[in-house]
Amino acid sequence: MRKNLSLNLLYRILNEGEEGSLVEVINFFSEEGPINSKLINNLYQPFRFHNESKLLFKTLEELGQFALEVCQETSSAEVFILSNVDYNIGLDTCNDARSFRELFRRYGNVIENPDQSRKKSNIFNKFFN
Repeated sequence: MRKNLSLNLLYRILNEGEEGSLVEVINFFSEEGPINSKLINNLYQPFRFHNESKLLFKTLEELGQFALEVCQETSSAEVFILSNVDYNIGLDTCNDARSFRELFRRYGNVIENPDQSRKKSNIFNKFFN
């Protein structure tokens, strides 16, 4: 995977009754395609609290932490996190391929990779990266 790509994570909230709700990852991808499943499974292990094959999280904060770890491990610049509800709303506004590609950027929450932002502060990195 190339460095400095933007990652996109699509999730949904599962209602589990009075015990609270869970957050499930539907899709995790970049411009180049899906994120490597071995990498995702390795980074997911500290968050695992069940025996299902799904990527489930107890809170949105845990999901954000997981997304940041994947972002750092892949040397990506940022990850955009978007719920399936917001995705569907944004999809209604898309009228061409360009607006579809910007869907996560426009409607998602961004988590920037602090490792990448530190690298950008050097003027020579702007020329050579």
